[in-house]
Amino acid sequence: VCGDPGVQFETTIQRWHTCPNTEPINSSNPCSEFKFLDDTACNLASVRLTKFYRDGAFDVGLYRAVVRRLFLGQEIMVGRASYPTPEVARRSHQFRPLGIGYADLGGLLMTMGLPYDSAEGRAVCGAVSAVMTGEAYLESARVAAELGAFEGFEANREPMLGVMRLH
Repeated sequence: VCGDPGVQFETTIQRWHTCPNTEPINSSNPCSEFKFLDDTACNLASVRLTKFYRDGAFDVGLYRAVVRRLFLGQEIMVGRASYPTPEVARRSHQFRPLGIGYADLGGLLMTMGLPYDSAEGRAVCGAVSAVMTGEAYLESARVAAELGAFEGFEANREPMLGVMRLH
């Protein structure tokens, strides 16, 4: 309908959905980096990977610390952000969707002297993705332990924990 080309795999999308007891994921934004409930908005942020590569090594400790701080900042912004409609604001506060990613993977691999489409390049991609994901979920758990889980969590506890097990 919108004219944006692409393929989305319904079974995979729904298997990784953290809140299916509320409703299924019906669509994504055009770039597909945000797939979640209708009438929600996601604060998206990216980390520039080449900033963590120093003296021939990737600084995992600094990367983890930055992911934690960035995630916490995003959590704070949910309550202070403006949204396009009252319904998007209400549901975004209810489910508190956050998105974190990285940029400059190609630059990092080139700096490391690794071909983009190589086993080593894919291993680096997998490692930075796993560390980011794990650290973001850990920070989310810390925030929930301090402030309570997001409002829609209890209704979606089992699917949410099922997605955690998929990781």
